[in-house]
Amino acid sequence: MINFSIKATDIYRVLLVIYPRTLSLRKLSQESHVSLTRVFNITNELINERILIHGSDYKLKLIAPHELLRKWAIVNNFVANTEFIEYYTDEVDIKKFFGRFKDINVEYAFTGLAGALLVAPFVRPTNVHIYVKTKEDSKKIAEHLNLIPIEANGNVKFAIPKSEGVFYGSREIEGTKVVSDIQLYVDLLNFPARGEEASTEIYKLIENNWSPKSQLENK
Repeated sequence: MINFSIKATDIYRVLLVIYPRTLSLRKLSQESHVSLTRVFNITNELINERILIHGSDYKLKLIAPHELLRKWAIVNNFVANTEFIEYYTDEVDIKKFFGRFKDINVEYAFTGLAGALLVAPFVRPTNVHIYVKTKEDSKKIAEHLNLIPIEANGNVKFAIPKSEGVFYGSREIEGTKVVSDIQLYVDLLNFPARGEEASTEIYKLIENNWSPKSQLENK
C-alpha cells in the first residue's frame, strides 16, 4: 500500500514535478528536504508497488506517474486538511487582484480555482486560495493589500500548509506566483464548487507535458 504521509508526499511531489527526469537517492533527499533514510524507505515502497524503478544509472525513475498522481489526489482533501486565515477584499476584478501581488516580497503561491485560472482559464472563482508559510506572512500580505480580516467566509483565504513542500515547482505567470500543476491537480480534485472540472483541465496539461512529443520539443 502506498504511504501518503506528509514526508512521503513531499517525495512524490518532487518525483512528479521533475518527471520524466530522474534523480539519485541523495538528490531526491535534498530536493524534498526529507532524510536520506526516509527517502530510501519510501522509495522502496514505491518500487514494491511497481510505481518506481532503479534505472540503469541507479537513479530513481517513475514508471507509473499517472497512477501515483491520481492515488495521491484521491486521498487528499485540501479544504478539510488545511488551516486557513480568512480575509475580505472588495476588489471584484480578479485580474487586478492578481496584479497587486507583483510587489509582494513574502513567499506565496496561488492554488485552488484561482491558481487554475492563472494556468488554464476555465472556472472563474468567487474565492481565492493562497499558500503562505506562516500566519505572519498572511498578515504582511493582508496589510500590503489592505485586506479586511474576517472570522469566516472570507473571499481571500491564506492557506498554511503542513509542509513547505507545496511551494516546490511554483512558478510565475504574468508576474503572479502559482503552485506547480502537480500541486494544483492534487488540491483541486476533491475541491468543492467545480474543483473536479478544473482539475480535469490541469490534468490535460500534465499529460501533455509528460508526453514523449512534448519532451522532445522541450529538449
